[in-house]
Amino acid sequence: MKTYFYVDFYFILNFIMNLFLIMAAAMLRQKRCRMIRFFIVSCVDAVFSVIFTYFLWENGILQLCAAFLQMGVFVFLALRGESFFIWLRDMVCFLFLAFFTGGAVGVLQEILIRNLKILKVPSARWLFIAVALLAILFFLFRWELISQGQERKNIRTVRVVHQGKEAEVEALYDTGNQLVSPYTGEGVVIISKGLSEEIGLSCGQNPILIPYHSIGGSGLLEAYRLECIQMQGGICKKGLLAAVSEELDCRQKIQMILNITWS
Repeated sequence: MKTYFYVDFYFILNFIMNLFLIMAAAMLRQKRCRMIRFFIVSCVDAVFSVIFTYFLWENGILQLCAAFLQMGVFVFLALRGESFFIWLRDMVCFLFLAFFTGGAVGVLQEILIRNLKILKVPSARWLFIAVALLAILFFLFRWELISQGQERKNIRTVRVVHQGKEAEVEALYDTGNQLVSPYTGEGVVIISKGLSEEIGLSCGQNPILIPYHSIGGSGLLEAYRLECIQMQGGICKKGLLAAVSEELDCRQKIQMILNITWS
């Protein structure tokens, strides 16, 4: 019995799924969606998927190994994790979304075909519609998180830990701070220069210049990797970027501005 392999359909299907999953992973990991990069990397990965599937069709083990290798490289190139552990967290998020999406598509297909009998047989058109619906749900979910965060603006007590030094400061949860790193896409917290000097933030680190734009103007802020901050409710953020601002020193009470994209 002959087995037919439709290269065009398999390529389009892989490209759409790659693009959708990496966009969803970027949203959940709170990284900037770089659509041009996502588009190119998804296209290249889809090409390799076609090649590996065609030549490894009868070897399931090698095909599975190639798939995991592809996913690892794909996530690394698309999200550009700074370290192995950041890449690992990105990879876990991507795998979770892949299994969740596959399960959700299967459940919807089961309901529409067997229970409601709206569809007679599975089809490529149905699969594309299901992925589009899931993409809409993810975007609505992301929009809802940001909307909830923008409705809140309050002060919280935060404990800052860095290189054995600790400081308890008042932090402002400001809807205006959506500062992200242009290199990694992660949210950046803003701290005062006085707090930075108190905990020795710049010791042993080279600064990363983060561009910012505000009502008062624009420029560059020096940012460093902060070990940990602990917020009320037991929330803990580790290995985050902290940009140093001299303007915060003018505020006697507020020593830190949290990032709205953490919602």
